[in-house]
Amino acid sequence: MEGLILFFIHIICYWAMVFLYDVDVPKTDFNNAVTSSLKNQILYTLPSTIYFFNNYPIQYNNFLLSIGYLPVLIITSDCYFYITHRPLHTKWLYQLHKHHHTGKVCVAKSLDANGLEHLFGNLGSFIIGIILLWYANHIINIYIVGSWVAIATINTCISHSNFQCQLDSGSHYLHHKYRQCNYGFGLYLMDRITGTFK
Repeated sequence: MEGLILFFIHIICYWAMVFLYDVDVPKTDFNNAVTSSLKNQILYTLPSTIYFFNNYPIQYNNFLLSIGYLPVLIITSDCYFYITHRPLHTKWLYQLHKHHHTGKVCVAKSLDANGLEHLFGNLGSFIIGIILLWYANHIINIYIVGSWVAIATINTCISHSNFQCQLDSGSHYLHHKYRQCNYGFGLYLMDRITGTFK
């Protein structure tokens, strides 16, 4: 049940951002991005979220301690996304990823990806910190997990808002423009370390 609730938190945040900020997107680009995003949400996000949280030990206590886990989630997510995203820009793997870079940058393109890329890159970056903490016997309060779902979803959408959202720093826009920089998201820690931050 918790997995389904978390999926709906994601859906509400994602589609609210699409309807708020994707106002001047060419119809073809928008329709292609929406179709691909819906496919990924239904075929990959929904079943993997339900499966994972049916097996995750749900906690309703340790709320304050779990707030302290948010920086771990943010940092591991950023690093994991960089590690899985950067190889997709090599000549060997770009064929899998190039669809994400076609058309105008818009919020709906946030999840417009190849299915494997969505499962291992997008969903993997969201869940990696939760898995690492679980492995270390630190279980996150389910309300904080729900907050993380909302934060991660909204952050991804903001980075694809094409400056429509005032919180968009433009870092990910530069990634779409040049395709050789800013492979991470959020803090861009790995980009700063490896010199690919622009």
